[in-house]
Amino acid sequence: MRKNAYLYIRVSTDEQADKGYSLAHQQERLTNYCALQNIKVIAIFREDHSAKTFDRPEFTKLLATLKKKKGMVDLLIFTKWDRFSRNAGDAYGMINQLNRLGVEPQAIEQPLDLNIPENKIMLAFYLAAPEVENDRRALNVIVGMRRAMKEGRCMAMAPKGYKNITNAENRKVIVPSDDAKIVKWCFEEIEKGCHTVVDIFRMAKEKGFKCSINNFWNMLRNPIYCGLIYIPPYKDEGEKTVKGIHEPLISENTFYRVQDFLDGRKRNVPTKNTRREELPLRGFLFCSKCGKKLSGSASTGGSGIKHFYYHCKPGCPERIKAPEANMVFLGWLEQIKFNEVSVDYLQVAVEQIFKENQLDKSLRSKRIKVEIEKLRTRLNNAQVLMLDGEMKMDEYREIKIKTEPEIERMEREYMQLPVVDSDYEVNIEFGLNTFQHLTDYWKLGDVTTKQALVGSLFPEKLYFSEMKCRTEKMNEALEHICPQIKELCVNKNGTEACFSPQSHKVIPLGFEPRTPTLKV
Repeated sequence: MRKNAYLYIRVSTDEQADKGYSLAHQQERLTNYCALQNIKVIAIFREDHSAKTFDRPEFTKLLATLKKKKGMVDLLIFTKWDRFSRNAGDAYGMINQLNRLGVEPQAIEQPLDLNIPENKIMLAFYLAAPEVENDRRALNVIVGMRRAMKEGRCMAMAPKGYKNITNAENRKVIVPSDDAKIVKWCFEEIEKGCHTVVDIFRMAKEKGFKCSINNFWNMLRNPIYCGLIYIPPYKDEGEKTVKGIHEPLISENTFYRVQDFLDGRKRNVPTKNTRREELPLRGFLFCSKCGKKLSGSASTGGSGIKHFYYHCKPGCPERIKAPEANMVFLGWLEQIKFNEVSVDYLQVAVEQIFKENQLDKSLRSKRIKVEIEKLRTRLNNAQVLMLDGEMKMDEYREIKIKTEPEIERMEREYMQLPVVDSDYEVNIEFGLNTFQHLTDYWKLGDVTTKQALVGSLFPEKLYFSEMKCRTEKMNEALEHICPQIKELCVNKNGTEACFSPQSHKVIPLGFEPRTPTLKV
Protein backbone atom coordinates (compact mmCIF):
# COMPACT_ATOMS: atom_id res chain seq x y z
CA MET A 1 0.00 0.00 0.00
CA ARG A 2 1.36 3.40 -1.01
CA LYS A 3 2.09 5.72 1.91
CA ASN A 4 1.41 9.44 2.15
CA ALA A 5 3.99 11.83 3.56
CA TYR A 6 4.65 15.40 4.56
CA LEU A 7 8.14 16.75 3.83
CA TYR A 8 9.74 19.02 6.42
CA ILE A 9 12.66 21.23 5.37
CA ARG A 10 14.50 23.48 7.81
CA VAL A 11 17.54 25.75 7.66
CA SER A 12 19.44 26.97 10.69
CA THR A 13 20.08 30.60 9.71
CA ASP A 14 18.37 33.37 7.78
CA GLU A 15 21.45 33.59 5.58
CA GLN A 16 20.92 30.06 4.32
CA ALA A 17 17.25 30.82 3.75
CA ASP A 18 18.12 33.93 1.71
CA LYS A 19 20.68 32.09 -0.46
CA GLY A 20 18.25 29.24 -0.99
CA TYR A 21 20.77 26.48 -1.63
CA SER A 22 20.05 24.59 1.60
CA LEU A 23 16.28 24.53 1.11
CA ALA A 24 16.57 23.50 -2.51
CA HIS A 25 19.12 20.78 -1.72
CA GLN A 26 16.98 19.28 1.05
CA GLN A 27 13.85 19.36 -1.10
CA GLU A 28 15.62 17.63 -3.97
CA ARG A 29 16.94 14.89 -1.70
CA LEU A 30 13.56 14.30 -0.10
CA THR A 31 11.53 14.26 -3.33
CA ASN A 32 13.99 11.85 -4.99
CA TYR A 33 13.80 9.57 -1.94
CA CYS A 34 10.00 9.54 -2.01
CA ALA A 35 9.99 8.78 -5.74
CA LEU A 36 12.31 5.79 -5.25
CA GLN A 37 10.30 4.48 -2.27
CA ASN A 38 6.94 5.02 -4.00
CA ILE A 39 5.82 7.50 -1.32
CA LYS A 40 3.24 10.14 -2.24
CA VAL A 41 4.16 13.69 -1.17
CA ILE A 42 1.07 15.50 0.13
CA ALA A 43 2.69 18.79 1.17
CA ILE A 44 6.07 20.41 1.78
CA PHE A 45 6.73 22.65 4.79
CA ARG A 46 9.73 25.00 4.65
CA GLU A 47 11.16 26.50 7.85
CA ASP A 48 13.90 29.05 8.59
CA HIS A 49 13.77 29.04 12.39
CA SER A 50 15.98 27.57 15.08
CA ALA A 51 15.32 24.00 16.20
CA LYS A 52 15.92 24.67 19.91
CA THR A 53 12.16 24.41 20.45
CA PHE A 54 9.11 23.40 18.43
CA ASP A 55 7.68 26.88 18.71
CA ARG A 56 8.21 27.47 14.97
CA PRO A 57 5.61 28.92 12.57
CA GLU A 58 5.74 26.22 9.89
CA PHE A 59 6.00 23.31 12.31
CA THR A 60 3.04 24.65 14.26
CA LYS A 61 1.11 24.87 11.00
CA LEU A 62 2.22 21.31 10.11
CA LEU A 63 1.06 19.94 13.45
CA ALA A 64 -2.32 21.66 13.17
CA THR A 65 -2.79 20.19 9.69
CA LEU A 66 -1.96 16.68 10.94
CA LYS A 67 -4.56 17.00 13.69
CA LYS A 68 -7.23 18.08 11.18
CA LYS A 69 -6.32 15.28 8.72
CA LYS A 70 -5.68 12.54 11.22
CA GLY A 71 -5.17 9.18 9.51
CA MET A 72 -4.52 10.69 6.06
CA VAL A 73 -0.74 11.08 6.49
CA ASP A 74 1.59 8.21 7.40
CA LEU A 75 5.06 9.76 7.39
CA LEU A 76 6.85 12.98 8.30
CA ILE A 77 10.13 12.93 6.38
CA PHE A 78 13.23 15.12 6.78
CA THR A 79 16.92 14.74 5.91
CA LYS A 80 18.55 14.46 9.37
CA TRP A 81 17.34 14.39 12.95
CA ASP A 82 18.91 17.80 13.64
CA ARG A 83 16.48 19.21 11.02
CA PHE A 84 13.68 17.84 13.22
CA SER A 85 14.99 19.06 16.59
CA ARG A 86 18.09 20.12 18.51
CA ASN A 87 16.55 19.47 21.89
CA ALA A 88 16.43 15.80 22.94
CA GLY A 89 13.79 16.23 25.64
CA ASP A 90 11.37 18.11 23.38
CA ALA A 91 12.07 15.70 20.51
CA TYR A 92 10.96 12.63 22.47
CA GLY A 93 7.75 14.35 23.44
CA MET A 94 7.02 15.39 19.84
CA ILE A 95 7.75 11.87 18.54
CA ASN A 96 5.18 10.47 20.96
CA GLN A 97 2.67 13.12 19.89
CA LEU A 98 3.19 12.28 16.21
CA ASN A 99 2.81 8.57 16.92
CA ARG A 100 -0.56 9.24 18.57
CA LEU A 101 -1.61 10.95 15.34
CA GLY A 102 -0.53 7.89 13.37
CA VAL A 103 2.51 9.62 11.86
CA GLU A 104 6.00 8.14 11.86
CA PRO A 105 8.96 10.59 11.72
CA GLN A 106 11.86 9.47 9.53
CA ALA A 107 15.30 10.90 8.64
CA ILE A 108 16.45 9.65 5.24
CA GLU A 109 20.17 10.15 5.97
CA GLN A 110 19.92 8.66 9.49
CA PRO A 111 17.20 5.99 9.07
CA LEU A 112 15.96 4.24 12.21
CA ASP A 113 13.24 1.66 12.79
CA LEU A 114 11.96 2.80 16.16
CA ASN A 115 10.02 -0.45 16.56
CA ILE A 116 13.41 -2.02 17.34
CA PRO A 117 14.27 -1.09 20.98
CA GLU A 118 18.05 -0.96 20.36
CA ASN A 119 17.60 1.74 17.72
CA LYS A 120 16.45 4.14 20.44
CA ILE A 121 20.06 4.27 21.60
CA MET A 122 21.07 5.61 18.18
CA LEU A 123 18.09 8.00 18.27
CA ALA A 124 19.35 9.37 21.57
CA PHE A 125 22.77 9.93 20.00
CA TYR A 126 21.34 11.62 16.88
CA LEU A 127 19.22 13.96 19.05
CA ALA A 128 21.83 14.65 21.72
CA ALA A 129 24.71 15.40 19.32
CA PRO A 130 23.16 18.59 17.81
CA GLU A 131 22.00 19.73 21.26
CA VAL A 132 25.55 19.37 22.59
CA GLU A 133 26.80 21.27 19.54
CA ASN A 134 24.32 24.07 20.21
CA ASP A 135 25.28 24.25 23.89
CA ARG A 136 28.98 24.33 23.07
CA ARG A 137 28.49 27.07 20.49
CA ALA A 138 26.37 29.10 22.93
CA LEU A 139 28.98 28.67 25.68
CA ASN A 140 31.76 29.81 23.35
CA VAL A 141 29.74 32.85 22.37
CA ILE A 142 29.06 33.76 26.02
CA VAL A 143 32.70 33.33 27.02
CA GLY A 144 33.88 35.35 24.03
CA MET A 145 31.41 38.16 24.69
CA ARG A 146 32.28 38.37 28.38
CA ARG A 147 35.99 38.43 27.55
CA ALA A 148 35.40 41.30 25.12
CA MET A 149 33.26 43.15 27.68
CA LYS A 150 36.02 42.80 30.29
CA GLU A 151 38.33 44.41 27.76
CA GLY A 152 35.93 47.38 27.70
CA ARG A 153 34.11 46.72 24.44
CA CYS A 154 30.36 47.09 23.95
CA MET A 155 29.08 43.81 22.51
CA ALA A 156 25.45 44.83 22.01
CA MET A 157 23.77 47.09 19.51
CA ALA A 158 24.97 50.64 20.07
CA PRO A 159 22.61 52.63 22.33
CA LYS A 160 21.22 56.05 21.44
CA GLY A 161 24.03 58.52 21.00
CA TYR A 162 26.45 55.91 19.63
CA LYS A 163 26.85 53.89 16.45
CA ASN A 164 28.57 50.60 15.65
CA ILE A 165 31.67 50.64 13.45
CA THR A 166 34.59 48.34 12.68
CA ASN A 167 37.96 49.79 13.66
CA ALA A 168 41.35 49.37 11.97
CA GLU A 169 41.92 46.12 13.88
CA ASN A 170 38.68 44.71 12.40
CA ARG A 171 36.96 44.82 15.79
CA LYS A 172 33.45 46.03 16.47
CA VAL A 173 33.44 49.24 18.53
CA ILE A 174 31.06 52.12 19.22
CA VAL A 175 31.65 55.82 18.57
CA PRO A 176 29.47 58.91 19.20
CA SER A 177 26.71 59.46 16.63
CA ASP A 178 24.71 62.50 15.57
CA ASP A 179 22.48 62.05 18.64
CA ALA A 180 25.43 62.33 21.06
CA LYS A 181 24.94 66.05 21.73
CA ILE A 182 21.26 65.74 22.60
CA VAL A 183 21.88 62.68 24.80
CA LYS A 184 24.50 64.66 26.71
CA TRP A 185 22.03 67.57 26.99
CA CYS A 186 19.36 65.27 28.47
CA PHE A 187 21.69 64.05 31.23
CA GLU A 188 22.87 67.56 32.05
CA GLU A 189 19.33 68.96 32.22
CA ILE A 190 18.16 66.17 34.53
CA GLU A 191 21.23 66.72 36.71
CA LYS A 192 20.13 70.34 37.21
CA GLY A 193 16.81 69.15 38.68
CA CYS A 194 14.75 71.93 37.12
CA HIS A 195 12.47 69.64 35.09
CA THR A 196 10.92 66.20 35.35
CA VAL A 197 12.18 63.33 33.23
CA VAL A 198 8.99 63.50 31.16
CA ASP A 199 9.54 67.21 30.49
CA ILE A 200 13.13 66.56 29.38
CA PHE A 201 11.86 63.75 27.13
CA ARG A 202 9.32 66.09 25.50
CA MET A 203 11.90 68.83 24.97
CA ALA A 204 14.31 66.29 23.47
CA LYS A 205 11.65 65.14 21.02
CA GLU A 206 11.04 68.75 20.03
CA LYS A 207 14.74 68.94 19.22
CA GLY A 208 14.34 65.97 16.87
CA PHE A 209 15.38 63.15 19.23
CA LYS A 210 13.65 59.94 18.17
CA CYS A 211 13.16 57.58 21.11
CA SER A 212 10.30 55.95 23.03
CA ILE A 213 9.70 56.91 26.65
CA ASN A 214 10.67 53.40 27.85
CA ASN A 215 13.95 53.47 25.92
CA PHE A 216 14.55 56.98 27.29
CA TRP A 217 14.32 55.69 30.87
CA ASN A 218 16.64 52.79 30.00
CA MET A 219 19.08 55.25 28.45
CA LEU A 220 19.26 57.25 31.69
CA ARG A 221 20.14 54.07 33.62
CA ASN A 222 22.85 52.89 31.22
CA PRO A 223 26.40 53.49 32.58
CA ILE A 224 27.83 53.18 29.08
CA TYR A 225 27.35 56.95 28.64
CA CYS A 226 29.92 57.72 31.36
CA GLY A 227 32.44 55.32 29.85
CA LEU A 228 31.58 52.18 31.84
CA ILE A 229 30.60 48.73 30.59
CA TYR A 230 28.18 46.74 32.76
CA ILE A 231 28.96 43.01 32.98
CA PRO A 232 26.03 40.98 34.38
CA PRO A 233 26.59 38.10 36.84
CA TYR A 234 27.34 34.69 35.37
CA LYS A 235 27.72 31.46 37.35
CA ASP A 236 30.17 32.21 40.19
CA GLU A 237 31.12 35.64 38.80
CA GLY A 238 29.36 38.62 40.32
CA GLU A 239 28.16 41.64 38.38
CA LYS A 240 30.60 44.50 37.87
CA THR A 241 31.43 47.48 35.70
CA VAL A 242 34.69 48.05 33.87
CA LYS A 243 36.21 51.03 32.09
CA GLY A 244 35.18 51.04 28.46
CA ILE A 245 37.43 51.81 25.52
CA HIS A 246 34.75 54.02 23.92
CA GLU A 247 34.46 57.80 24.30
CA PRO A 248 32.14 58.78 27.22
CA LEU A 249 29.47 61.41 26.59
CA ILE A 250 29.18 62.51 30.24
CA SER A 251 31.26 62.34 33.40
CA GLU A 252 30.74 59.67 36.05
CA ASN A 253 29.73 62.39 38.52
CA THR A 254 26.94 63.50 36.20
CA PHE A 255 25.75 59.92 35.69
CA TYR A 256 25.56 59.12 39.41
CA ARG A 257 23.84 62.44 40.19
CA VAL A 258 21.20 61.54 37.62
CA GLN A 259 20.81 58.13 39.30
CA ASP A 260 20.27 59.90 42.63
CA PHE A 261 17.57 62.02 41.02
CA LEU A 262 15.85 58.98 39.48
CA ASP A 263 16.03 57.06 42.77
CA GLY A 264 14.45 59.93 44.69
CA ARG A 265 17.58 60.80 46.68
CA LYS A 266 17.43 64.26 45.13
CA ARG A 267 14.45 66.57 45.55
CA ASN A 268 11.93 66.02 42.80
CA VAL A 269 10.65 68.83 40.63
CA PRO A 270 6.94 69.21 39.81
CA THR A 271 5.46 66.19 38.05
CA LYS A 272 3.34 68.26 35.71
CA ASN A 273 4.45 70.07 32.61
CA THR A 274 4.82 73.64 33.90
CA ARG A 275 6.08 75.25 30.75
CA ARG A 276 3.06 77.50 30.15
CA GLU A 277 4.02 81.13 30.63
CA GLU A 278 0.59 81.82 32.11
CA LEU A 279 0.99 79.08 34.79
CA PRO A 280 4.44 79.52 36.38
CA LEU A 281 3.20 78.22 39.75
CA ARG A 282 1.66 75.03 38.41
CA GLY A 283 3.23 72.04 40.12
CA PHE A 284 4.21 74.09 43.20
CA LEU A 285 0.77 75.06 44.54
CA PHE A 286 -1.16 72.63 46.74
CA CYS A 287 -4.87 72.54 47.46
CA SER A 288 -5.79 74.22 50.75
CA LYS A 289 -8.83 71.90 51.06
CA CYS A 290 -7.54 68.40 50.28
CA GLY A 291 -3.76 68.94 50.21
CA LYS A 292 -3.25 67.55 46.68
CA LYS A 293 -1.05 69.23 44.10
CA LEU A 294 -2.88 71.75 41.92
CA SER A 295 -2.88 71.44 38.18
CA GLY A 296 -3.58 74.23 35.71
CA SER A 297 -5.38 74.74 32.43
CA ALA A 298 -7.11 77.29 30.21
CA SER A 299 -10.85 77.80 29.89
CA THR A 300 -12.29 79.47 26.79
CA GLY A 301 -15.32 81.68 27.39
CA GLY A 302 -18.01 82.78 24.99
CA SER A 303 -15.78 85.56 23.66
CA GLY A 304 -13.13 83.04 22.66
CA ILE A 305 -10.58 84.49 25.09
CA LYS A 306 -8.64 81.97 27.16
CA HIS A 307 -8.76 82.31 30.96
CA PHE A 308 -6.15 80.39 32.95
CA TYR A 309 -6.84 78.72 36.30
CA TYR A 310 -5.02 76.68 38.92
CA HIS A 311 -7.39 73.90 39.96
CA CYS A 312 -7.51 70.66 41.92
CA LYS A 313 -8.45 67.16 40.78
CA PRO A 314 -12.02 66.42 39.64
CA GLY A 315 -14.34 66.35 42.63
CA CYS A 316 -12.55 69.10 44.56
CA PRO A 317 -13.96 72.66 44.18
CA GLU A 318 -10.58 74.41 44.58
CA ARG A 319 -10.18 76.80 41.63
CA ILE A 320 -7.95 79.88 41.54
CA LYS A 321 -7.62 82.47 38.79
CA ALA A 322 -4.04 82.22 37.58
CA PRO A 323 -3.49 85.97 36.97
CA GLU A 324 -4.62 86.77 40.53
CA ALA A 325 -2.39 84.11 42.11
CA ASN A 326 0.57 85.21 39.99
CA MET A 327 0.00 88.85 40.95
CA VAL A 328 -0.24 88.04 44.67
CA PHE A 329 2.96 86.02 44.46
CA LEU A 330 4.74 88.89 42.68
CA GLY A 331 3.42 91.33 45.27
CA TRP A 332 4.84 89.15 48.02
CA LEU A 333 8.26 89.06 46.34
CA GLU A 334 8.23 92.88 46.23
CA GLN A 335 7.78 93.00 50.02
CA ILE A 336 10.95 91.05 50.78
CA LYS A 337 13.55 93.51 52.06
CA PHE A 338 17.14 92.64 52.82
CA ASN A 339 19.56 93.92 55.42
CA GLU A 340 22.82 94.74 53.63
CA VAL A 341 24.88 93.96 56.73
CA SER A 342 23.22 90.53 56.95
CA VAL A 343 23.93 89.93 53.29
CA ASP A 344 27.61 90.76 53.79
CA TYR A 345 27.75 88.53 56.86
CA LEU A 346 26.10 85.70 54.96
CA GLN A 347 28.62 86.06 52.14
CA VAL A 348 31.47 85.61 54.61
CA ALA A 349 29.70 82.63 56.19
CA VAL A 350 29.05 80.94 52.84
CA GLU A 351 32.66 81.45 51.77
CA GLN A 352 33.76 79.81 54.99
CA ILE A 353 31.43 76.88 54.29
CA PHE A 354 32.92 76.45 50.80
CA LYS A 355 36.42 76.39 52.27
CA GLU A 356 35.38 73.86 54.93
CA ASN A 357 33.78 71.71 52.24
CA GLN A 358 37.01 71.81 50.27
CA LEU A 359 38.96 70.66 53.33
CA ASP A 360 36.36 68.01 54.12
CA LYS A 361 36.53 66.68 50.57
CA SER A 362 40.32 66.47 50.81
CA LEU A 363 40.17 64.48 54.06
CA ARG A 364 37.41 62.17 52.79
CA SER A 365 39.24 61.54 49.52
CA LYS A 366 42.39 60.55 51.42
CA ARG A 367 40.42 58.22 53.68
CA ILE A 368 38.70 56.56 50.72
CA LYS A 369 41.99 56.12 48.85
CA VAL A 370 43.51 54.44 51.90
CA GLU A 371 40.52 52.06 52.17
CA ILE A 372 40.71 51.21 48.46
CA GLU A 373 44.42 50.49 48.74
CA LYS A 374 43.81 48.21 51.73
CA LEU A 375 41.18 46.23 49.83
CA ARG A 376 43.40 45.86 46.76
CA THR A 377 46.33 44.76 48.91
CA ARG A 378 44.11 42.19 50.63
CA LEU A 379 42.95 40.85 47.28
CA ASN A 380 46.50 40.67 45.93
CA ASN A 381 47.69 38.84 49.06
CA ALA A 382 44.87 36.33 48.69
CA GLN A 383 45.85 35.76 45.07
CA VAL A 384 49.48 35.11 46.05
CA LEU A 385 48.37 32.61 48.71
CA MET A 386 46.17 30.85 46.18
CA LEU A 387 48.98 30.65 43.60
CA ASP A 388 51.38 29.32 46.26
CA GLY A 389 48.89 26.62 47.19
CA GLU A 390 48.31 27.94 50.71
CA MET A 391 44.71 28.88 49.93
CA LYS A 392 42.06 26.92 48.06
CA MET A 393 40.60 28.31 44.84
CA ASP A 394 37.09 28.40 46.37
CA GLU A 395 38.34 30.48 49.30
CA TYR A 396 40.10 32.92 46.99
CA ARG A 397 37.02 33.17 44.79
CA GLU A 398 34.85 33.94 47.83
CA ILE A 399 37.23 36.71 48.93
CA LYS A 400 37.28 38.10 45.40
CA ILE A 401 33.48 38.13 45.14
CA LYS A 402 33.26 40.08 48.41
CA THR A 403 36.17 42.45 47.81
CA GLU A 404 35.70 43.58 44.19
CA PRO A 405 32.17 45.03 44.70
CA GLU A 406 33.43 46.85 47.81
CA ILE A 407 36.29 48.37 45.80
CA GLU A 408 33.84 49.48 43.12
CA ARG A 409 31.56 50.99 45.78
CA MET A 410 34.43 52.94 47.32
CA GLU A 411 35.53 54.15 43.89
CA ARG A 412 32.00 55.36 43.16
CA GLU A 413 31.92 57.11 46.53
CA TYR A 414 35.18 58.83 45.64
CA MET A 415 33.80 59.93 42.26
CA GLN A 416 30.65 61.29 43.94
CA LEU A 417 32.49 63.52 46.39
CA PRO A 418 31.04 67.04 46.08
CA VAL A 419 32.90 69.23 43.65
CA VAL A 420 33.87 72.63 45.05
CA ASP A 421 34.00 75.15 42.23
CA SER A 422 37.21 77.15 42.13
CA ASP A 423 35.10 80.17 41.07
CA TYR A 424 32.82 79.84 44.07
CA GLU A 425 33.17 83.52 44.90
CA VAL A 426 31.55 84.44 41.57
CA ASN A 427 28.75 81.92 42.20
CA ILE A 428 28.15 83.28 45.71
CA GLU A 429 27.95 86.82 44.39
CA PHE A 430 25.51 85.72 41.69
CA GLY A 431 23.34 83.85 44.22
CA LEU A 432 23.17 86.76 46.63
CA ASN A 433 22.45 89.15 43.77
CA THR A 434 19.54 86.90 42.76
CA PHE A 435 18.09 87.04 46.26
CA GLN A 436 18.39 90.83 46.30
CA HIS A 437 16.62 91.22 42.94
CA LEU A 438 13.94 88.54 43.12
CA THR A 439 11.30 90.77 41.57
CA ASP A 440 13.41 91.61 38.53
CA TYR A 441 14.23 87.96 37.89
CA TRP A 442 10.54 87.08 38.17
CA LYS A 443 9.36 89.83 35.82
CA LEU A 444 12.05 89.41 33.16
CA GLY A 445 12.61 85.65 33.32
CA ASP A 446 10.88 83.02 31.22
CA VAL A 447 8.79 80.25 32.75
CA THR A 448 11.88 78.05 33.25
CA THR A 449 13.63 80.79 35.24
CA LYS A 450 10.50 81.44 37.31
CA GLN A 451 10.10 77.74 37.97
CA ALA A 452 13.72 77.39 39.12
CA LEU A 453 13.27 80.48 41.33
CA VAL A 454 10.14 79.13 43.04
CA GLY A 455 11.75 75.73 43.54
CA SER A 456 14.76 77.38 45.23
CA LEU A 457 12.67 79.60 47.51
CA PHE A 458 10.14 76.99 48.61
CA PRO A 459 11.46 73.54 49.58
CA GLU A 460 8.04 72.72 51.08
CA LYS A 461 4.42 72.99 49.87
CA LEU A 462 3.00 76.33 48.74
CA TYR A 463 -0.70 77.16 49.41
CA PHE A 464 -2.99 79.94 48.15
CA SER A 465 -6.27 81.00 49.75
CA GLU A 466 -8.16 84.24 50.34
CA MET A 467 -5.77 86.12 48.06
CA LYS A 468 -2.80 85.18 50.25
CA CYS A 469 0.04 82.68 49.98
CA ARG A 470 1.52 80.56 52.73
CA THR A 471 4.14 77.85 53.06
CA GLU A 472 5.58 75.56 55.72
CA LYS A 473 9.26 76.38 55.20
CA MET A 474 11.39 78.89 53.32
CA ASN A 475 14.90 78.60 51.93
CA GLU A 476 17.24 78.68 54.95
CA ALA A 477 19.63 81.17 53.34
CA LEU A 478 16.71 83.50 52.64
CA GLU A 479 15.65 83.23 56.29
CA HIS A 480 19.11 84.38 57.37
CA ILE A 481 19.21 87.30 54.95
CA CYS A 482 15.63 88.34 55.68
CA PRO A 483 14.75 86.97 59.14
CA GLN A 484 11.21 88.36 59.16
CA ILE A 485 10.29 85.75 56.55
CA LYS A 486 10.19 83.12 59.30
CA GLU A 487 7.00 84.75 60.53
CA LEU A 488 5.39 84.19 57.14
CA CYS A 489 5.44 80.39 57.39
CA VAL A 490 3.04 77.94 58.98
CA ASN A 491 3.78 77.75 62.71
CA LYS A 492 4.73 74.43 64.27
CA ASN A 493 1.66 74.54 66.53
CA GLY A 494 -0.53 74.32 63.44
CA THR A 495 -1.56 77.97 63.06
CA GLU A 496 -1.02 79.47 59.67
CA ALA A 497 0.76 82.76 59.09
CA CYS A 498 0.22 84.21 55.61
CA PHE A 499 2.69 86.16 53.52
CA SER A 500 2.09 89.72 54.59
CA PRO A 501 3.07 93.07 53.09
CA GLN A 502 3.76 94.50 56.55
CA SER A 503 7.33 95.75 57.07
CA HIS A 504 9.49 94.72 60.01
CA LYS A 505 11.81 97.24 61.66
CA VAL A 506 13.67 94.97 64.05
CA ILE A 507 15.86 92.07 62.95
CA PRO A 508 15.89 89.19 65.46
CA LEU A 509 19.05 87.54 66.77
CA GLY A 510 20.35 85.24 64.09
CA PHE A 511 23.96 84.33 63.48
CA GLU A 512 26.57 83.19 65.96
CA PRO A 513 28.10 85.25 67.46
CA ARG A 514 24.94 87.24 68.17
CA THR A 515 24.52 90.54 66.32
CA PRO A 516 21.93 92.52 68.31
CA THR A 517 23.17 95.88 67.00
CA LEU A 518 22.19 95.17 63.37
CA LYS A 519 19.59 97.64 62.16
CA VAL A 520 17.44 97.93 59.07
